[in-house]
Amino acid sequence: MKKNSEFFKNAKKVWPYLNKCKGSLIGYAMVSIIGAVVGVIWPLVSAKLILNITDAAITQLLYSALAVLGIEILSDIVDCFKGIFYQNIYRATVVNLQMAVAKEMLKIEIREIDKNSSGLFIDRLNKDTKEISGIFMEYTFWLSTIIANIGVLFTIFILNRYLFGFAVVSSICCFAINKKRINKQYEVQKNVHMLQEKKTGLTAEIVKGIKDIKVMNAEETVLKQVGSKIQETSNEEIKMLKIRRQYFLYEYLVKAFSDFLFIALGCYLYNKRLLVIPTFVIIYNYQSKVKNLLTGVGQLIEFNKKFTISSSRIFEIIDDEKFSKEKFGKDSIPKLNGLIEFKDVSFGYDEEKKILDKMNFKIEPNQKVAFVGKSGVGKTTIFNLMTKLYKTDGGTIYLDGKDIEEFDCSSIRNNMSIITQNPYIFNLSIKDNLLLAKEDATMKEIREACKMACIDDYIMALKDQYDTILGENGVILSGGQKQRLAIARGLLMKTEMMLFDEATSALDNETQTEIQRAIDNLKGEYTVLIIAHRLSTIIDSDKIFVVDEGKIVAEGNHKKLLKTCEIYRNLYEKDLEI
Repeated sequence: MKKNSEFFKNAKKVWPYLNKCKGSLIGYAMVSIIGAVVGVIWPLVSAKLILNITDAAITQLLYSALAVLGIEILSDIVDCFKGIFYQNIYRATVVNLQMAVAKEMLKIEIREIDKNSSGLFIDRLNKDTKEISGIFMEYTFWLSTIIANIGVLFTIFILNRYLFGFAVVSSICCFAINKKRINKQYEVQKNVHMLQEKKTGLTAEIVKGIKDIKVMNAEETVLKQVGSKIQETSNEEIKMLKIRRQYFLYEYLVKAFSDFLFIALGCYLYNKRLLVIPTFVIIYNYQSKVKNLLTGVGQLIEFNKKFTISSSRIFEIIDDEKFSKEKFGKDSIPKLNGLIEFKDVSFGYDEEKKILDKMNFKIEPNQKVAFVGKSGVGKTTIFNLMTKLYKTDGGTIYLDGKDIEEFDCSSIRNNMSIITQNPYIFNLSIKDNLLLAKEDATMKEIREACKMACIDDYIMALKDQYDTILGENGVILSGGQKQRLAIARGLLMKTEMMLFDEATSALDNETQTEIQRAIDNLKGEYTVLIIAHRLSTIIDSDKIFVVDEGKIVAEGNHKKLLKTCEIYRNLYEKDLEI
C-alpha cells in the first residue's frame, strides 16, 4: 500500500510536466480509443475470413477480405498518429522535467554538492527523466490494450462460458508468475540505479582529471577502479536479466500447456455439442488477447515500480526531501553600498573542524582590503560565506548594516563579483563565457573588460577571435589566460563589491603588474577585497586583515602590520625571497 501511495503521489507531481502538451495528449487518447475498438473487432473479422475460406463462400470471402483491409489500414493510420503524438508528448515531458531538475540542482546547497558524486545528479537529470517520460506513454499503451481486452473477455463470456472460465484461470496463472518476477526485480533495480550513479560519477571525474592521470602514469590503477564499478553494475544487471529469463520461461511453459489444454477442452465441448466450430475459431483467435489482458496488468504493476524508483529520485532534487536548498530572504536591493561586517561568525565544512571561529571584522564602502595568512586558515571561506555559497554555523554577516539572511539572491550576488584562483571556464565561445556575467553586454563592453584584464590582444590574435570555442574548462588556455578571462568576466559585471581570491597567482610578473593596475583603477569606486598570495601586490591596501586559526589576529595598513604583527612580517619576508 505504501508503494502504491508513493506512486500516486509522484504521478500527481509529474502530471503538470506532462499536461503542458494537452493537444497531443487529447490526440493520443483519441487514437488509443480507436485502436482499442479495432483490437476488439479484429479477431471477429479474421475469424469470419477463416470461416468463409473453409465454407468456400467466395462472395462473403471478398467482403471479409475488404473488411480486413480496411481494419489494417485504419490500424496503420492509428499507429502512425500515435507515434506522432507520442513523440510530441515524450519530447515535451523530457524537456520540462529536465529543465525543472536543472533549475532545482542550481539551488542545492554547495555542501550537498560536496557530499555527493556528480554521477548522482547526471543520472537523475538524464536517465530518470527519460525513463519517467517513456513509462507514462507505455502506461497509456497498456491501459488502452487492457480496455480492449476487457471487451474481448466479455465477448468470450457471451460465446462460451466454459472456455471463458478456462481462459481466465490460465491468465491468472501467467499473471501470478509475472507479479512474482516484478517483485523480485524491484529491489535489484534500485541497486542498479545506485551503482550506475557511482559509475557515471567516476567516469566524469576521470574525464576532468585525465591530464593528472596521464602525468602520474596511473592509467592501470584508474582502469582497475573503473573495471570494478563496471563489473559491480554488470553483475546486478545480469542478476536482473536472470530473474526475467527464469520467470519468462515459466510463463511461456504455462502459455504453451494452456494452449494445448484449450484446444483439448474445445474438442471435448464440441463432442458434447456444447460448442460449434465457428464459435471455437472466434474464441481461439481471442484467447491470446485474454492472456494479454493480465499481462497488461502485470506490465502496469512493473511500470508503477519503475516509475516510483525514477520519480522518487528526481523529486528528491526537485523537492526539498533529501538535498537541502539555498534559502534567501525577501528583501531586494538593486545596489548595495559595500559595507561588510562579520560578527562572531563561525563555520566548518564538517562538524569535526571549525575553519572560522567567531570571526569579527568590518569593511567600509569603497575600501581596498586584503586578507592574508597561511594556506588553510579560512581566507577563501570568508568569500564563500560572503557570497552565501555556504551558510554560517553561527554568528551574523551584515551587508550595509543588514543581516545577509534577509536579502534575496539577486541582492547579494548581483552586487558581488568573485574571481577565484582556479576559475571554471565553460566549453563555450569566449564571447559566450563573458556573456554569462552580463547577458546584454555589447561587444564594446566585452572588449573594454578584456583590455583591462590584459587578454584582448591574445583573443584578437586567434583565428575566430571572440567566437573561439574554449573546450572543457578552457582547455586551450594557459592558467594565466584562464584567470585573465575570469577577471574580465568579473570586471564586466561592474558590481559594487569585487572579490579577488588569489586571482593573480598564476600570472607572470609583467601581466601581474598590468592586472594590478586594473585593480587599482577600481579603488575608490568599488569595495575591493583581495586574498593575496603575493603580499607585494596588496601593500597599498587601505586595510589588511591577518587571518590565523579561524580569527582575525591583526589588522591595519602595511606599515603598521610590519611593525606590530610577526605573522604578517614573516609572510612578507618570505614573499620577498621568492
